[in-house]
Amino acid sequence: MNLRPYALLLAFLPASAPVAAATFSSGDWEAARIGGTCLVYTNAAARDTSGSLQFSFDAKGYNAGFSYEYAPYTDNEEDPWSETDLVEITIDGEDIWLGEEMFPVGQSDPNSLAMTGGFVKEMIAVVANAERTVDISVERESLGETWLYGRFSPVGFKESLAKAAEMCDFNPASLPES
Repeated sequence: MNLRPYALLLAFLPASAPVAAATFSSGDWEAARIGGTCLVYTNAAARDTSGSLQFSFDAKGYNAGFSYEYAPYTDNEEDPWSETDLVEITIDGEDIWLGEEMFPVGQSDPNSLAMTGGFVKEMIAVVANAERTVDISVERESLGETWLYGRFSPVGFKESLAKAAEMCDFNPASLPES
């Protein structure tokens, strides 16, 4: 059997195939570089919770962002929160003030909560120092209840952040003012 035509075909495939993102995984976190943006994100939520925590950084650490991306269990769910609901962030069972700096994105992305950009460096520090859990909850004003949406492990965060910092050439402890 002549394998030469197949070998030639395989030799040309990488040149014509789209470029894949550079990725890295450690524990429950991953890092990826897609174009000029690096992402650090959770790859699993705890049982009975959903979604992903996501940090994003442009080259040199500019435009740093932090968000919680809710993943509805079904396509038929209503919006998970309203624009007036309040976000709570709990680290290892203790509420922290950074929840006051997260807000529903609104109609453009109704399943997303985003942090004010100037506080991403502080969020990096609290996740890096977490020992057991990072929780995202929302005070559902209309229901008079607080709902836990996502519970995440910090295992692997530091390593994934370090890899993203290497891929996008930035210092997580000294992010530039965007």
